[in-house]
Amino acid sequence: MHAHRACMHAHERRGALLRLDTELLKARAAEKGDLTHEEIARRAGIDRSVVTRVFNGSVPTLPNVTAIAWAYGIALDELVPKAEDAVGVPA
Repeated sequence: MHAHRACMHAHERRGALLRLDTELLKARAAEKGDLTHEEIARRAGIDRSVVTRVFNGSVPTLPNVTAIAWAYGIALDELVPKAEDAVGVPA
């Protein structure tokens, strides 16, 4: 049971590290006139539900992160916050 708990904590840390900077994404999308999840998804070539989940805090796959970053000219290290900048990362 203790090992299971450790796995859960590792998963939570991973999730916190991979959440996207949605404020940056919103700003870059707005600069291109993309104001809805549908418009962001269309420009990135991904499903709208992926964009909705990202804005709700879900962890996207690397191909989806890459597609979003490329579509809006955002460097991956800007779009994915560093561990010390991520909210909710255990010390």
